[in-house]
Order: sequence, then C-alpha cells, then structure tokens
Amino acid sequence: MEDIIVENMDIPIEEDNIQLKASIYSTPKTAVRAPFIIHLAGLLDHRESFFVQYYSKKFAQAGYYVLSYDYRAHGETKKQTGSRWDKMVVKIFSDIHVIIDWIITNRSDILLDNQIFLFGRSLGGAIILTNGFFDERITKLIALCTRFDYHTTMVKFPEEIIKKISPKYFLKEKPDNNQRILIAHCKDDPRIPFSNLSQIKDALNLNSKNVLEYENGGHSFKGHREEIFEQILKFLKEI
Repeated sequence: MEDIIVENMDIPIEEDNIQLKASIYSTPKTAVRAPFIIHLAGLLDHRESFFVQYYSKKFAQAGYYVLSYDYRAHGETKKQTGSRWDKMVVKIFSDIHVIIDWIITNRSDILLDNQIFLFGRSLGGAIILTNGFFDERITKLIALCTRFDYHTTMVKFPEEIIKKISPKYFLKEKPDNNQRILIAHCKDDPRIPFSNLSQIKDALNLNSKNVLEYENGGHSFKGHREEIFEQILKFLKEI
C-alpha cells in the first residue's frame, strides 16, 4: 500500500465567519495535475470516520486528489458551529459550492482539466443529487444509498427545508445523465429503504448499467466495498 499524503486546511465560509475543516489526500505518485474527488460523508460521519477514510485513501491510491471535509455540526467543524445539524441542514447542503469554488481558486495548479467529481453516501449522496446535480462544474456524480424525498425521515423538517434538501425537487432527465451519474444501493439497507434507488433512477431516466444493486451490505456496502470501488473507477474513466 502506498504512503498517503494528507494536507489539512481550513476552507472559509466568509458570510458566517467559520472555517470548514478539510483534508486533501494524495500519494507520492499522484500526478502533478489530476482530477479531484470531493468525498461527502453520511450524517454524523466526518473525515476521520471509517467509511470516509477507507474510500478517500483508496481513491488517492488510484491517482486522484481527494478532498473530504467536516460539515457544519460535524467533526472538527462542530467546535465552531455547535452540533444541531438539523438547524443548519440547508447550509450544510449549499456549502458544497464553496468547496468547489475553493478548489478552482486555490488548487488550479494541480487540478487536471477542471475535472471535479463528487462521491458520497447517504446524506452526502443527497447533497450530490441536489446542489451537485445543478452545478455544471461537476463532471461526474456518484451517490450511494441516497434518500429521494426527505418527507420520509424520522426527523420532521418544515416543508420549505424539505424542498431544499430532497433530490425529488432537483433531479430531472437531461441528455448527459448517463455519462455523468452513477447510483448504488443495498436491498437490506436498514436506514434508507432500497425503494429510493428506483425513484432516483426513474427521475433521471438512468440506464441499468448506471444503477448498482446489491442483495446485502446494509447501509455501508459491507462485503461489496472493493467491488463497488472498481465499478466507480471504471465509470470515472469513461469519457
């Protein structure tokens, strides 16, 4: 296994006077210029969580620069914002645009051909399929076990918030969806029902090859993590 280089940084949200705590992963063999993958964690996970570390390092070893960051109310960033994520969920979602801006402004010297990909699970997948979907600077979107409609959560959000965080209100059929989007879900997911996968597929009119289904693996793709990694790499390399 190659050594992992970790660069820690603060990404400022100037309007709220906070700094999102972030890390960029690479290896000594990463090209001077390479695509960036922004890794978006699940709810209450952060950049030191197992799933985030696992895939951040694997993608780095595959030749990508990988940026993961702690949302508001998560990880190290929580020290500045407090822990009430439900009170700041809309900004948690929209902060992805600040992260993209930061990469383009501050890391253009190592970003290859403006290629920025989004990868994430659960809440991270919802950020990808809402704010990420309509940000045309994003080349590829990979969303795992994602909720289609936040009316269906145990936490009851106000209607105006649900419409700002539910892929249901963002996704639409576009000519490049099958070149741009890959989704996956396990049938035994105990947190987000498997039925969300077909709802997302239908909203985007995705081909079957862009939709990965697993009989088991729960909410974290246990037993399939290497397989799904290889499928994602193949998808990222397709033009």
